[in-house]
Amino acid sequence: MIKHLISLTLAAALLGGCSFYKMEIQQGNRISSEELAMVHPGMGAAQVQAILGTPLMADDFHKDRWDYVFYLKSPNGKVERNGVTVFFQNGVVRNVTQDPAPTN
Repeated sequence: MIKHLISLTLAAALLGGCSFYKMEIQQGNRISSEELAMVHPGMGAAQVQAILGTPLMADDFHKDRWDYVFYLKSPNGKVERNGVTVFFQNGVVRNVTQDPAPTN
């Protein structure tokens, strides 16, 4: 009985490690060009957060900088990355930068 139980446990562990299904892995905030166009200098932090959501990265040393990072890996291996940084000065947006589109 014990040998049977150990064999079943081992088989389940081995089969559980095999992956026949590849899933999409997404991290961060996908920001559309329409959302990005709504953010402009002079806006308050609450307005930016209402449009873009909570930034993925918060840095205690750079409180006037919000980084929105997006990463998506498709099952076919294609990787999409994007980053948007919002800079504040005196509580309002100073400027917004976006990572350049990758070249293939």
